[in-house]
Amino acid sequence: MSDSRAGSIVLHHVVDGPVVPAPAGTDAPVPLLLGPSIGTSTALWAQVVPALARDRRVVRWDLPGHGGTSADLIPASIADLGQLVIELADDLGIERFDYAGDSLGGAVGTWLAAHQNSPTAPRTAGSRKTPRSAARSSRRSWSPCTP
Repeated sequence: MSDSRAGSIVLHHVVDGPVVPAPAGTDAPVPLLLGPSIGTSTALWAQVVPALARDRRVVRWDLPGHGGTSADLIPASIADLGQLVIELADDLGIERFDYAGDSLGGAVGTWLAAHQNSPTAPRTAGSRKTPRSAARSSRRSWSPCTP
């Protein structure tokens, strides 16, 4: 378990799976970020993480005021939460990621999809670039998880 300063709050998160990135040029899976629903914590994903984290990093995060995350950002908009996800990925050095979320966490994924800029390289079908943060000009790519 870990905490990461994202914006003005401490965003609690748990990282599972391989920590060392795959060698450059390999077709390794990108990390997966998992968003929670209201009233839950990182524990929501505990039963599925072992299967998801076999060959990729999996990052679970808590909503503000839930689990180990500070309530400093309450009330928070979907856009605020989307920016926190992007800032968390930045703090962890993650430049590309897949995303899945439950309920409010899914709405955050919808925000990420709605605020995409342009297609990325075709490595991950459906990938798009999203701004890292308003203060930075660099880009990140992510892809929604689909069944």
